[in-house]
Amino acid sequence: MAGFPHLMAPIRLGTCEIMNRVVLTGHGTGMPTDGTPNDQMIAYYEERAKGGAGLIMLGSQQVHPSSPGITGLLCNYDDRIIPGLSRLARAVQRHGTKVFGYLSHMGFATSARPVPLWSASPGYEEKYGEVAHEMTAAEIAELVEAHAAAAARCVAAGLDGIEVHCGHGLLVQQFLSPLTNRRGDGYGGSREGRARFAMEILAAVRDRIGPEVPLGIRCSGDELVPGGLEAGEMAEIVPMLVAAGALDYVDVSAGTDGNLVSNMLHEPPMGLPPGPFRSVARAIKARVDVPVIHGTRIHTAEFAEEMLAAGDADMAGMARALIADPHLPRKAREGTPERIVPCIACEQACFGRLYRGRAISCLGNPATGREAALAAPVPAASPKAILVIGGGPAGMEAAITAAARGHRVTLVEAAAALGGRLELARRPVGRSEWARLTGFKAAELARTGVAIRTGTMADRALIAAAAPDRAILATGALPRPYALPGAAGDLILTLDEAVADWSEGGGRLGRRVLVHDEMNRAPALALALSLAQSGHEVTLSTAAFHAGQNLEIQNLTYFQRECLAAGVRFLPTVTPLRAEDGDVVFHNVMTRTETARLAADSLVAALPGLPRNGLAADLAALGIPFEVIGDAYAPRDAEAAILEGHEAGARA
Repeated sequence: MAGFPHLMAPIRLGTCEIMNRVVLTGHGTGMPTDGTPNDQMIAYYEERAKGGAGLIMLGSQQVHPSSPGITGLLCNYDDRIIPGLSRLARAVQRHGTKVFGYLSHMGFATSARPVPLWSASPGYEEKYGEVAHEMTAAEIAELVEAHAAAAARCVAAGLDGIEVHCGHGLLVQQFLSPLTNRRGDGYGGSREGRARFAMEILAAVRDRIGPEVPLGIRCSGDELVPGGLEAGEMAEIVPMLVAAGALDYVDVSAGTDGNLVSNMLHEPPMGLPPGPFRSVARAIKARVDVPVIHGTRIHTAEFAEEMLAAGDADMAGMARALIADPHLPRKAREGTPERIVPCIACEQACFGRLYRGRAISCLGNPATGREAALAAPVPAASPKAILVIGGGPAGMEAAITAAARGHRVTLVEAAAALGGRLELARRPVGRSEWARLTGFKAAELARTGVAIRTGTMADRALIAAAAPDRAILATGALPRPYALPGAAGDLILTLDEAVADWSEGGGRLGRRVLVHDEMNRAPALALALSLAQSGHEVTLSTAAFHAGQNLEIQNLTYFQRECLAAGVRFLPTVTPLRAEDGDVVFHNVMTRTETARLAADSLVAALPGLPRNGLAADLAALGIPFEVIGDAYAPRDAEAAILEGHEAGARA
């Protein structure tokens, strides 16, 4: 606690004593559910209670059938939810952590075809584009009662408090915002009219649960959209809501999910700074006399401590940081913050999995979301000599996990540094946080006693001399060959060659660079952005409908915005056909015709790799039990590599 006196200090929210200032803020888990908490979800929340979080906000509970529980959301429509909530409450509370219910209605911030969506007015949002039904006065009253009834069920189940979601572009904010509320009755127009729905909900909830149960709201202190709710107006609205519900706290975030840029800004991906809206929280804190929680990428215990010490908020809301390491509070309290698994805002396994309809996890900590299946490594009954070949993300994770089980582990890496392709991934503009992950994993290798041999190429002789009991082959991927008819030999570079040339000043890249992307993830876009900001004239072509088509929405929005601002030109639905007279001629994959020409001094081919698994034959010939993991098995991404490394180390 000496290093984190503010973060570890207790606090009261109404009648509820919270043991520290760390809050797991409400977020979707995507865990398959029938609308009630299941074993996977309970294990997820209990692990964060074991890790010492003071307060857990559950994922939002939909309060009415007009807001269906898609993507694993809980449905608090009737008493069917009470037994599961009760089991969850007991699992969390046995560790001293408090747990609050989190009530919401999506409005038109969802897609539920053929179920009609309800909202303040017949608007729609960019992500889903379904026109909403303008709620009648009777339907408004029905939803006010639905919130009160859902809150009562949470209390009956034994939860410690209630939070009502009034932000992020969900239904209540759709009433609050002049962008989405075009009503001409008493629920629209003036600030007081737009706030009436929220005030009625909060008054009804307070009346139903009584004065002793803590009640708060989550709000967006700034909508982050031109013409929308701004910090000044929200500083006027929030005290009205506090008075209406006799609130015990306010949880301040920012943004709306109904606008792509705002959605990206309030869920900031790698490349954007942490804690961008502390001033928004502080402005509201100055206007209310109850504690304020703030959470928008509060990514480390140190950052949280500094924010609280500065007086920007009273509690630190941490979602992704606690997704990455549920034991962040315990490690901070025990004085070992360097052992906290870092959240690097890559968004691949949290938001990325959620948007694919899968349960969330964490790229750097694959046990997240798999708490039952990937519990702490079990000590090996009979320690063995394990040889891990390859020091990229898969090999590092395999070595860490195997060593944690008590095996004698040696890791051999051909390059001078650990990290594999993550060593290149960290170099482009805005991607340096990859180094935080590789640095953490390298420190864990040292802590667990892994013998590391960098700058060493593994071959049959080395393997034979090592004579391991078992080997794990994690040698990554080879560049996929790329040829363009008519192209001179110095025209084409691989993505890795281009990143190295740009970052090391090699001079191979010309002024006019064509990046052809066949992966449509972050690497090619990160390179294009870096080149454009360095003065190159950059065009990114892809056979996909748009650049970055396989990215999760926050990273896609980030790269599109940054690349367009830097002058990157996008050419969708095309592939290079041939080089001719200094130009690249393109084939359109839709019309199947030649459709464009572009003068280019360099062509960077961003292609999926090919598995580098040649040593498998040598291991087999030597009779050494082995398995192949990560890109050496099938080239994918770091999430897959680290998961397979963890599983391989656990099996060793």
